[in-house]
Amino acid sequence: MEDETYHRFRSARQEPVRLQAALDGFFAFDGEDERQEEYGIYLKKRIRPAMEALIRSQQIEQMEILAEQGWYGKKELETFIRTAREEGRLQALVWLMKEKNDRYGYEDREYDL
Repeated sequence: MEDETYHRFRSARQEPVRLQAALDGFFAFDGEDERQEEYGIYLKKRIRPAMEALIRSQQIEQMEILAEQGWYGKKELETFIRTAREEGRLQALVWLMKEKNDRYGYEDREYDL
C-alpha cells in the first residue's frame, strides 16, 4: 500500500491525484520516515487545498494532525471556516470554530449607539 501510494504521489501529473496520495501517505505512517517528510513538505506548501479536502470529507482527526504541524495561521483558518460553512460540513465547521477559539479567541466588538 505504502509503495503504491508513494508511486502515485511521485508519478501523478494531476494535482488532485497527487494531493490525495500525499494525504494518504502522510497519515499512513506512525513514525519518522523519509517519505512522510517528503509528503509533509508537499502538504505544507499546499496546506489550503489539503485542509479543504479534509473538510469536504470531514476527516476531523486528520485535520487535527495537520493543525498540530503549525502550517497555517489565522488568515488560512478563516478561509477554512468559510469553506466548511459554504460546503455545509457541520462537523468540520464546529471543529474549526473551536480551533479558532483555542488559538486566537474571538474578539469582542463594541458598537456605538
